[in-house]
This record gives sequence, C-alpha cells and structure tokens, in this order.
Amino acid sequence: MRKLATLARLFDDRALYCQLIVTRRCNLACGYCNEFDKTSQPVPYDVLVQRIDHLVDELGVTIMDFLGGEPLLHPRIADIVRHARSRGCWTNIITNAFLLSDKRIDELNEAGLDSMCVSIDRVNPTDFTHKGLHPLMKRLRSLKQKAHFHVETNTVLCEETMDEFEELVLTLRNLGFSVRCGVRHHEGRVDVNDRLRSKLEWFHEHFRHWRIAPMLDLHRQRLAGEAPEWTCAGGYKFLYVDEFGTVKACSQVSLRRSQNVLSMKKPDLVANAVKKGCEGVCGVSCVIQTSLMTQHPLAYATRCAQHVVASRVADAFGSRRHAEAYAGSSPVQFDVVRTTPGPGDV
Repeated sequence: MRKLATLARLFDDRALYCQLIVTRRCNLACGYCNEFDKTSQPVPYDVLVQRIDHLVDELGVTIMDFLGGEPLLHPRIADIVRHARSRGCWTNIITNAFLLSDKRIDELNEAGLDSMCVSIDRVNPTDFTHKGLHPLMKRLRSLKQKAHFHVETNTVLCEETMDEFEELVLTLRNLGFSVRCGVRHHEGRVDVNDRLRSKLEWFHEHFRHWRIAPMLDLHRQRLAGEAPEWTCAGGYKFLYVDEFGTVKACSQVSLRRSQNVLSMKKPDLVANAVKKGCEGVCGVSCVIQTSLMTQHPLAYATRCAQHVVASRVADAFGSRRHAEAYAGSSPVQFDVVRTTPGPGDV
C-alpha cells in the first residue's frame, strides 16, 4: 500500500515528501551548518504526532525524514518513527551518528525504521567539521552488523573537506556503504569553483546512483554553463516543517505566505507550485530531486532505467563513459515546467 500511495503522489496534487524537525538542538557545531542551536528543547512527542497525522491524512505525505539539529537527541525518536510507520510512511533519519549505540539501533529496528543517512564529511575531523570517519568506525560497524534498516552515507563537499574527499568516498564504499554527495550551499544557493567542479565530476563519473541520475544531469548542465528550466516543488510536493510547525520551501527558503502545517490544506499546496526565484542556483538536492521526479515522472523513470543499463554495461566493460554511449542514453533536458498544476496533470 505504501508503494501505491507513493506512486499516486507522482500524479496528483498532494504532497509526497516531508522533512520534519524533531529538535533544533545538536551535539555538534559544524562550520557550514545553520540548522541547529545548543539550547532548544525537543518538540513534544504529542505535537509531533499531531503534525504527522495531519501531514498524512490531509496533505498526503508518504515519505518522512526526521531531522535536527540532531534527531537522536529526541528522547522519543523511536516512538516517533513507530507512529509515522504505523501511518504508512517510509521513515528515514538523517544523523551524525555520534549518539548511536547498540541499544538505540535495537530500538530503531523494533520501531520499524526504513532507512538512515549518516553524515560524514572527512576521514579525520577538524574544528570546521567534527563529522569524521575515524571516530565513527565503531558505530558504522555496529550498523552493518545490527541494523535491519538500510544505511547510506552523505558527505558535504566544500573547500574544507575536499582534501580527503576521494579517500573518504572510496573508504565508505569499501566498507559497504552507498555514498551521496552534496555541495555546501549558503541560504540554499550553491557556488562551485573549478576545484570543486573537478571533484564533482569524479564523483559523478564513478559513484552516481541510478535513482539520482536525472538530478545529476541537471547539475552537469549547470556546470556546463547552461540554465535548465525547472520549478521548485517546495511547499507543494516537498515540505520542510521546522520546530515551530512552520512550512518552508526548504531549510533555507521561506514560502511567500508563512503557514503552520496544521492549517495547511490541499489548495495551499497547489498555490505553492510556483517558481521560488532561486532555481538557477539551488543546491538543496532533496528539493531538486523531488521536483524533477514529480514534475516529469515518466521522463525521470526513463532516465533512471537508462542509467541502470549503462551501469551494468560499465561493470562488464569497465567504463561508465563508454557505457553511456553504448546504452544510447542522453541527459534528459527538463525544459517543460508545470507551474499551475491541475488534478492528475503531469
């Protein structure tokens, strides 16, 4: 049923994906992050249950991320996962993993957590980013041994992390973890210089996942100086709900009309299906991916399938670039934009 509901969200006018803040507080203080503090109390469990129920029943959400701050600081994070899971959501926690223990992994297993994304930026921690691989090795081994949920990793590429980027990615892959990569953004806007561009090209060439192939096509178009046309689905298909319950386009960009999630209805979602003005420089990957997937579901699926074929040919012939040519695939140009959607419109 969850898969059917998620499929329906690709073609209707309800929300698909929500990032729900469960606490603003974090146990770390990374130099590039503006999404935390050191003093906030966790959002009360009953308040979060109310928000989850409204997001599912009224707005249609089927995929839910739990974020902070650091979400493992919430004393009832397993109960939050359990409730969202009981309401039919795919549940995911984005965490720095420093607070993970064998007991906590067991609790999340029992709650039915579907996936976890562990943020790791370097091999060795620095004053700029404390999220280093070495202090997390014991916890990563525990996840490999005990977790019943899928685990992947994410690294933020920036000037302060690029010196260890290839070593980190290769080590994580050798440990058996899939790796996602994002570029540091300021207020949602990304600025890529030549050094970062070369690192991204290396990553895109060897490690891109089939599920995000269309999004990486868009990034490549922008790196080539092109201006692919797309419309941000923030506030429409993608919802960012902060600790106060305010719905935003993403963690960095507010909607034109501020609104609490509990007052939001389907017409409010549709009203947000407009350009935000920052699409040309957006660096918020989760919003880009959701936007491309829901605005062009058939083209998105076709491009993903092309990439699967290309990747398998690459495994056989040892060259991703040769495989792309062999498969006859080409990046999808996202130049047809839905700005005033109607029921069932694609």
